[in-house]
Amino acid sequence: MARKKARTIKKLTEANEELKQTLSGVQGQLARTKTRLTKANAKAERWKKAASEQRRAASRSNAEVGKLRRKLDRAAAAAQPGQASEPAKTTASAGAGDTADHGFTVPDQTWTVAQLRNEARARGLVGMSNQPKAKLIAALSAGAGSSG
Repeated sequence: MARKKARTIKKLTEANEELKQTLSGVQGQLARTKTRLTKANAKAERWKKAASEQRRAASRSNAEVGKLRRKLDRAAAAAQPGQASEPAKTTASAGAGDTADHGFTVPDQTWTVAQLRNEARARGLVGMSNQPKAKLIAALSAGAGSSG
């Protein structure tokens, strides 16, 4: 019976040593995982801070755009109430943008869509922001001919 007891103790001791080695390995993995987690959290905080700074910069830019847009609207309204100014591109080209008897500029194919939309906006035409170039020209030409 003493031999059986000794073998059991020996087996338990070997099993205990294996468990200690396994535990040591798991503790090492846990330490490495904790280190990686700490680094990942630090990186996430840096990204959050950068994102916050970028949101603030975007907000400042949007505010500046709003101010400039309002300033442009005031300048356009003060330019000549009731009359639209010619787009810059057509003032230099000969024959483009002839004026009708009533003083409005008559648009032609040399105008860009942006210039046509600005002209429509200046004349107070509504629903023109999504119209194609041909419809804008037609609306502006009809508006120029009928308001004389």
